[in-house]
Amino acid sequence: MSQPQLPDFVAPMLAKSSAPFDSDEFQFEVKWDGTRALAYIDQHRIRLMNRRRFDITDRYPELQCLQSLPAGTVLDGEIVVLDAEGKADFPALQSREQARSPLKIQTLSQASPVTYLVFDQLYQQFASLMHRPLYDRRAVLENTITHLDESAPVFVSQAILGVGTTLFETVVAQEMEGVMAKRLSSRYEPGKRSDAWLKIKRSQQLVCVIFGYVPKQDDFESLILAAEVAGQLRYVGRVGSGIDFRLRGQLNQTLRTLHTSSPLLKCKAKGQWVEPRLYCKVRFMELTSGLEMRAPVFVELLE
Repeated sequence: MSQPQLPDFVAPMLAKSSAPFDSDEFQFEVKWDGTRALAYIDQHRIRLMNRRRFDITDRYPELQCLQSLPAGTVLDGEIVVLDAEGKADFPALQSREQARSPLKIQTLSQASPVTYLVFDQLYQQFASLMHRPLYDRRAVLENTITHLDESAPVFVSQAILGVGTTLFETVVAQEMEGVMAKRLSSRYEPGKRSDAWLKIKRSQQLVCVIFGYVPKQDDFESLILAAEVAGQLRYVGRVGSGIDFRLRGQLNQTLRTLHTSSPLLKCKAKGQWVEPRLYCKVRFMELTSGLEMRAPVFVELLE
């Protein structure tokens, strides 16, 4: 008889965006700022797969501890680097993600160790749990994690019932990414963006001046932006998402009447410079250490 096997890949379930809310039908947990990863514990090895279906197992040697879990297990969670305050350190995680040589991986695993924060279990003993409700899968997960040594950097992401607004306010005050809301009765739907899972993200807004764009045939790929930061006009990055078809046509027409040979200020971006006459509002998560907007989304063109 052939041995049971896990699937090569399960597409992670996705979430829709939402405003903060309270509901006894949902559990609420911190939205961790890391790398989404599914852990497959097979008969003789483990695999860590990210959302893009890349095998990232070798990047995180400290997570070989997952081999202690029962064969036939698949977990869903977030790989993070936690700072001294227990908050996710995304730049440190980026360094881990970009490391490829075994020596650098080993060095970084000691300098910036990762934690695997697990929030769901999809398989138990090679049998799918995805048809079962979330509260049932979480109960199985809590029991599964007990097979690990106490020193293992693997934890169940803690959840509270009902009070999403209060948790979101706490997360915002601590400058964390946001909150996930998950319907307790929901099934796990691979690859689907479902309103059974909702992401409630902290964001900021900035008024920016458009002083250039990155051309793309008869269109543009992104707008090059500057804004006042700490009393100085600074380059704050580029934005391409959030611009609808109508506004894109309007901008394409206007920007080409504003061409100039030199930029408003020096920056690392390359593109076509324009006179700084257009202003816009942009939503973003945070400013990086280099004072660039992280995850920027165009909100509106200002008159």
